[in-house]
Amino acid sequence: MKNSIALNEMIFYAYHGVRECEKEQGQRFILNFKAEVDFEAAAVNDDLNKTVSYSEVYKVIRKIVEGNKYDLLESLAYKIICDLFTEFSLLDEIEIEVKKPMVPIPGILSSASVKMSRRRTEVEQNA
Repeated sequence: MKNSIALNEMIFYAYHGVRECEKEQGQRFILNFKAEVDFEAAAVNDDLNKTVSYSEVYKVIRKIVEGNKYDLLESLAYKIICDLFTEFSLLDEIEIEVKKPMVPIPGILSSASVKMSRRRTEVEQNA
């Protein structure tokens, strides 16, 4: 990525998972967002209107994570990517990582996660 913006370790309480107890009780999810964006004009002119607002990106992600229930983290990540491309025309490539710290696996691990990245053209082809 030539120029990128990122939001790191966002924490949300949500109700995603295959098991009914996950959908009823909920748990914490930790998300990382990174996007390629041409913000040269914003940097030169110190102009927020020529780049993408971190706070607006955060609002879109929060709305999706907290407002819906998904069985799969993969589906959640894909929905976030699609909606961000729809909302922000300056984004060229997006990477989303979704971590689930309290994964119901009998074993010792800190989290399960998915990481997905897509270019705008890839998402537009699948629409």
